[in-house]
Amino acid sequence: MQSQIVGTTMPVLEFILEPNESIISEAGELSWMSSSIQMTTHTQMGGGGGLLGVIQRVAGGGTLFMTEYRAAGSRGELAFATKVPGHILPVEIGRGHEYMIHRHGFLCATPQVQIGVGF
Repeated sequence: MQSQIVGTTMPVLEFILEPNESIISEAGELSWMSSSIQMTTHTQMGGGGGLLGVIQRVAGGGTLFMTEYRAAGSRGELAFATKVPGHILPVEIGRGHEYMIHRHGFLCATPQVQIGVGF
């Protein structure tokens, strides 16, 4: 997986995914993708935690659905852009580390990242 942030005031996060690699995001965050990317929408992605996890995510201001973007068969490209002027910052997440992010601050993650809700 390769990624790069392009731009300053209205940045774009671009990914090149090798076959079978994937990225998850909340529904509606994608800007564009190549034809080899397959989209799958789930309620159980990102550490959904069953029905209770989905209800908590929605109560915390998130969306009901998470979308998985997977490169199928060949390399694929996809991009996420900001909706308002600002910055995109990469955050490396290790075991045992938690971050609290504003409800509109999450853009995307690898499937191994568990997304929860905090108040």
